[in-house]
Amino acid sequence: MARWSEYDTDEERLPEGMQRIGYDADTQTYTFRDVDGAIWESASGNRYGQLRRVNDTTPPSYGEDDESSPTQPLTYAGPEESGDGTSWRQEMMPLLNWFLLVGLFLLVVIWFISRGSKGSTEVVRSCDDDAAPYKIKAGDTCWAVAEAKSVSLDALLENNEGLDCDKLSVGETICVPTA
Repeated sequence: MARWSEYDTDEERLPEGMQRIGYDADTQTYTFRDVDGAIWESASGNRYGQLRRVNDTTPPSYGEDDESSPTQPLTYAGPEESGDGTSWRQEMMPLLNWFLLVGLFLLVVIWFISRGSKGSTEVVRSCDDDAAPYKIKAGDTCWAVAEAKSVSLDALLENNEGLDCDKLSVGETICVPTA
């Protein structure tokens, strides 16, 4: 069973006095308010976890020589201004799927091209006067051809230099000695 279920409440998951007050569907962030009235935001896509403070409701201290008025609104410094933005890896993540699909497509194309070129390396044999051509059929082996033509396997292999009995292909022509 999972450690947390969907029936857990915010009181069980959040620090004491913290309340969830909103959700932004565009950025997929939850907004929370703590006991002091400060606003906190969750990471994008996470309901709970590490929270970061968005604003602080504590009143600023004003000195006697300070010209600013206490009625100035508090401004939120966005990720671009505060340097707390997302990393380049998170920004480039949607392109990962595209590059994977393109790479997979290229691998399949290269595989088909290389596979097609392997089938065209057929050896054309010209038989001597003392040998007859034989076209390989499905299920033929060197041993079966030698037995059917009453020839020794060694004589068959001598007449066909470079013949690989493990890789006989249908339609290939070999030379079978007649005498």
